[in-house]
Amino acid sequence: MNTLIYLKNLLMDPYVASLTPTSRFGVEKVCEKINFSYPQVIVEYGPGTGIFTGNLLKNMPGDSKLIAIERNRSFCRVLQKKIHDQRMLVYHDSAENVLDILKSCNGSTALQADYIISGIPFSLLSVRKRMAILQNSYSALKKGGKFLAYQAFFQFPEVLKNPAEEIFERVHTQYVMLCLPPILVLEAVK
Repeated sequence: MNTLIYLKNLLMDPYVASLTPTSRFGVEKVCEKINFSYPQVIVEYGPGTGIFTGNLLKNMPGDSKLIAIERNRSFCRVLQKKIHDQRMLVYHDSAENVLDILKSCNGSTALQADYIISGIPFSLLSVRKRMAILQNSYSALKKGGKFLAYQAFFQFPEVLKNPAEEIFERVHTQYVMLCLPPILVLEAVK
C-alpha cells in the first residue's frame, strides 16, 4: 500500500524522489544514531507515509515530542489517518520554516530540537533552498543536537555533505547498501 501511495505521488509531486518508502534496515541504521534514553524533541522532514515516524514514536519516551513537517498534502493526510499519538504534531509546510514551526509549538518561546531527521531529496532543491534548510536546521538544534539526513546513495558531495560542512561542527557520512534503495546517511552535529 505504501509503495502505491509513493508511486502516485512520484508522478504528481516533483519533490517526491522515491518509488518506495525507506526499508526497515535503512530506518534502523539511521535510528542507531539517536539516543532514545531521555525525553526529547525530534523533528522529521519529509515523513512521507510514516515509516520513520512509527519507529521514532515506538522508541521515544512518553514525554517526548515529534514534529513532522511534510510539504505533500497527500502524505500529511496519510500520516494523520494512520498515526494517532499525542506526542506527534503534523505540519503541512516546508522544512525551511522549521524555526517558525518550533516557535508555534511552544507559544512565544521557540523549542529546540535534539534531533532532526530528514528524508527530503536535497538534490532536487535549489542551492538557496538547501542552504536555508541547513542553516535553519542548525539554529533549530540544541548544542550537541544532530541533523540526520538519508539520501539516495549516488549523491555528489556538493549536494549535501559539502554545504553541511560549512555550517555544522562535525559531519560524518555512511553508505548503507543493504537496504532498498541503498542510502547515504549524513550525520551533522551542532
